[in-house]
Amino acid sequence: MLRKKMDENAAFPVANFIGIILGFVSLSAFFIMQSLTVLLPLLFAPMVCVTLSYLLYVSHRSTSKAEGDVTVNPVRVDLL
Repeated sequence: MLRKKMDENAAFPVANFIGIILGFVSLSAFFIMQSLTVLLPLLFAPMVCVTLSYLLYVSHRSTSKAEGDVTVNPVRVDLL
């Protein structure tokens, strides 16, 4: 029987390991992108709701500040 030649210093196992790691990374990125394309339309309505709620809060805050700064005019005019 012929003896198998083993190349102990070959780079093939290192290339295999790097290929497996890159494959797992690319599969993970692919599944993340696929899940984002499914979930992104579901995030549209909450994003619009949060934006409009924030605008309502900011406009109400500026209105209440403006009402607090109103000074009373000392001149009184009564029309009968």
